[in-house]
Amino acid sequence: RDAPNNTEVYGATSQTGPTSIIPVAFNGISHFGGNLNDKGTMTVELVKQQPDGALVVMISEQGQDVRRAPPAECVVYGNTHVLCDPSKTVYTEEYTLLRFLGRNFVDPGSLDAKKHWVITQDSGGLNVQADYTIDSNSNGKMAISEIRSIRQPGGGSLTTDIQTKIGYDFAQSLPTSVDEYVTQRHDDGVAGNTTTIYQTTLDLVSDTMAKT
Repeated sequence: RDAPNNTEVYGATSQTGPTSIIPVAFNGISHFGGNLNDKGTMTVELVKQQPDGALVVMISEQGQDVRRAPPAECVVYGNTHVLCDPSKTVYTEEYTLLRFLGRNFVDPGSLDAKKHWVITQDSGGLNVQADYTIDSNSNGKMAISEIRSIRQPGGGSLTTDIQTKIGYDFAQSLPTSVDEYVTQRHDDGVAGNTTTIYQTTLDLVSDTMAKT
C-alpha cells in the first residue's frame, strides 16, 4: 500500500553562529509497500430461508497460507446487503461472495431497457451505490458487470471504488465466478494518504444443490 507524505518536518536544526539556532524544513515523500497473497476454498451451507426472503448461510474459508476462518453465520439479501455474526471472523473475500448469494439479486422486474439496475443503501455510516449491467445472457448464464462506490457522508476521508465481473446462473440464483478489483483510499491528514488495492478471483467448484 502507498502512504505518500507531503509534510514539512521541523525537528532538525542548523547552527549558524555561537548562539543562533534556525529550524530546517525537510520536504519529501515517504512510500511504504506490502502485499498479501493467498488462495484456497470457501464453503457456503444454506441453513434456511427467512420469511422476508433473506437466506441464512454458514460460510467458512480455508486458505493455503494465512486466510483461514471457521464457520460464521450470515444473513444475505437480494439487494447485496449482508449481516454476519460480529463475534466471528469474516474476511473481505467472503463478503465478496456473500453479496451475490441473496435471492433475487437479479430481479427481472428491476431491469431497465438496457438490462441495468441500481442499488443504493446507507450502511454503517457509509453511502453505497452500485450499478449493475447484464452484458450477456445465454439461456440464463449471465455475464454481469458491477461498478460500486462507498463514500462517507459529507465527503469524509475514506473512499472505496469497486469494479467486478460476475458470472451468474439465473436458474440457480448463484454466482459461478467473481472477479473483483477494489481500490480503497484513506486520507490520514498530516500523516499522509493510504491506498489499498484488493483483487479477489472466485470460481465455483461444486454446487451440491444444483437442480437436475
